[in-house]
Amino acid sequence: CISVLAIVALAYPEFRKSKHNVKYQPTTEKMFFLLNIICQIVAGLSSAIASWFGPVSIVVPINVAAQLLSNMFFFGILGIEKFPKGTRIGTYFVATASLLLPYVGPTVQDQNVIELITQPSALIWTSLLLAATVLSGYFCLVWVNEKQKTGVVKNKYKAPILLIARVCASVLSTTASKALPGVSGIAFFLSFILFLALAILIFFVAILQATEVDQGSFVPFSSCGNIVLNAITGLIIWQDYLVIQSSVCYSIVMIQILMGVYLISSIDVLSSSADQSYALSQSVKILVAKDIADQRGKYLASFAGGSIPIMLANSNIEEEDEEEDDEDNRSHSRSVMFDNKMLFYSQKNARLNGSVSNQPSSVINGSEYGSIVS
Repeated sequence: CISVLAIVALAYPEFRKSKHNVKYQPTTEKMFFLLNIICQIVAGLSSAIASWFGPVSIVVPINVAAQLLSNMFFFGILGIEKFPKGTRIGTYFVATASLLLPYVGPTVQDQNVIELITQPSALIWTSLLLAATVLSGYFCLVWVNEKQKTGVVKNKYKAPILLIARVCASVLSTTASKALPGVSGIAFFLSFILFLALAILIFFVAILQATEVDQGSFVPFSSCGNIVLNAITGLIIWQDYLVIQSSVCYSIVMIQILMGVYLISSIDVLSSSADQSYALSQSVKILVAKDIADQRGKYLASFAGGSIPIMLANSNIEEEDEEEDDEDNRSHSRSVMFDNKMLFYSQKNARLNGSVSNQPSSVINGSEYGSIVS
């Protein structure tokens, strides 16, 4: 809840500026920024302390559920975003499934942190997370400087890079904070330095996240990444597989949480094939319509040359009737007929027999026009 308030502190004034042209005084903007800092510090400390009393694979999904509920509440009540029915149901789905994790997931266990972290698999996994965090974090720091100078980040890959930085930094931060009570000396110092560095990076990422990306899609992806990577971290580093109460139930609950996050997001993978089929059918219709239009253009061109296109009836092209002009105008040249958009139909016998007849060229007089219309 507090972490969402930190984002709202920056997102709300940005929303008011862009949508309602509201201008804030520099003092007011500094107050919003200060509120963001305070909320992020409190949220970071709360998450760190929570990791001391339970597995990361349990703490993080519950934290994600609270964030999604808070995100929907605050952004909805302030009018920043409107959440459709599917998003609301998906949020409730994640929240209720997260409540089951303490009853089916891993339990607390006494562990030697140094021994766990120095395992080959743990070292490889930690190195991958550190590499992704450092690389994406570098871009984030550059973008913060760019935003201060120009007011906007123009990199088209900012959303996925911010997502990687946010997720990987959060996973490492949770693991570093969990290791603090179980280490001492140089190990405690390194863990604390890592935790502070990651907290600073998360702070800058949150600033960019609040103003540069769509919260409706970024938050679900970030939540999904946090859940999956922390579950993997729990299995690889903290050996949660040894104390899982029910592997089947735990897997089902995790799948339910991911399904809820998927329901919240705007992506619909299953409809891609249907969309392609619809696009193909529409393309065929456009080609058919274009062909008919080309044929119609040929008929009109032949009419301009002096013949009446009764073939329009065979191509199923119909036009609306216009009001009849005066009798004198009916005997004028073919240009008068164009101005009034006259319709010419073939006679019933010609349509039944499938034959196509041509009317005399040149100018059409009133009697000829009357016979054709009848």
